[in-house]
Amino acid sequence: MSTIIVTYEDSAQIIAFNRPKRLNAISFQCYKEVIKALQEGAANESVLFTIFTGIGRTYSSGTDLFDESDVGFEERLSATRDFVRAFIDYPKLLVALVNGPAIGIACTTLGLCDLVYATKTATFSCPFHKLGLTAEGCSTITFPLIMGKMRAAEFLYSGETLSAIRAKDFGLVNALVDDGISGRDQLIKKIKTTIVVYKKPLMCTKSMMFNGIITKDDLHKANDREHETLIERFYSEDFQNAVANYLEQKMLKNKL
Repeated sequence: MSTIIVTYEDSAQIIAFNRPKRLNAISFQCYKEVIKALQEGAANESVLFTIFTGIGRTYSSGTDLFDESDVGFEERLSATRDFVRAFIDYPKLLVALVNGPAIGIACTTLGLCDLVYATKTATFSCPFHKLGLTAEGCSTITFPLIMGKMRAAEFLYSGETLSAIRAKDFGLVNALVDDGISGRDQLIKKIKTTIVVYKKPLMCTKSMMFNGIITKDDLHKANDREHETLIERFYSEDFQNAVANYLEQKMLKNKL
């Protein structure tokens, strides 16, 4: 079963995380499928923009730390690095429609999107430190630029959860949209009629925006730094204890 659903509507490619029973957690297979879908979107001349969203009530709960794929931690982390690279290098408009909780890498990669919209039920959190891990998705440089250094620092350090309204106040979200298909259709119509009307100027403007305060090279270097630190943290006592505590609490909950 595919971990994502990819559909096309005129000039829009829609990639939906499709693991609702796992809160759309991103498995190793899912990382690979998203990368492939973005490559296909980039190569498809009829696609002008790609929208990310989630099936069900969750956008995505981030990396599936209990993924049953037969691969080691370092290979899984390499997949997350390649996933982030695909966001950085995507040449067309990249849009997120956050329709529920966006956690971890599902939240941090929003900083690599060109536009972010959210429903009122959307929430945003990066609980890395609670797991003994560190931030990724280039958020160590994109979030300070988007939110300002102080707000970004508090958000990433504390692991707090932002509501959709507060995320909009922080600059992480462009606007709020309606829930469901109607909200998605309204968003697609808005982008088609007001944003991607002129393809070539749009692509040129996007490429120049990377050459402002930060460049693609800066983003790739940040991604590599974050990846190397995460490898260290995955073998740390902090992370191992966090996983053990989680499993213990889950077993106790199942016994009750």
